[in-house]
Amino acid sequence: MIILISVFILVLLLSIQTTFLELFSLGGIIPDPALIFVVYCGIHSQKNSGTRMGVLVGFLQDSLSGGLLGINTLSKGLIGLFFSALKDKIIVEGVLPISYFLFAASLIDGVIYFVATTSLMGAQVKGEFLFYQVVFFGIYNAVAGFFLFHMFDRSRKWMHNKFPNQIFLSI
Repeated sequence: MIILISVFILVLLLSIQTTFLELFSLGGIIPDPALIFVVYCGIHSQKNSGTRMGVLVGFLQDSLSGGLLGINTLSKGLIGLFFSALKDKIIVEGVLPISYFLFAASLIDGVIYFVATTSLMGAQVKGEFLFYQVVFFGIYNAVAGFFLFHMFDRSRKWMHNKFPNQIFLSI
């Protein structure tokens, strides 16, 4: 049941990201709700579920993007692994910790994309890309991510109240 709910949320987030979020584009940059979902799963899932979710999300983004395969799988998988490994050592509650970790995850995602496009594809990228676009992408994800974290928490509490089975304890 958890897998079905996670897949439903993932399909919904990827659909929103590819269609609806274009309306909120600032300078060609849109937030990445799939990245925010990976960070949330890495922090709130059991064991290495965040890593598996990160690889799944990255693979789906690579498959749907039509670009170089593996960039999103690598970056989202590493981010899921990072937060799965550190979830017992960090406390992610409140505006500042959530925003900070989402900003850091966005920077990691952007740097992996930058390195992959310049080294593997031989693309010429301007120097301001790393500063303006990646930093603004991180800020945008930090702001949008706080609201998504709040929605994910409320959804998780609703599911625990609606379905008090043991199967939902791992979400």
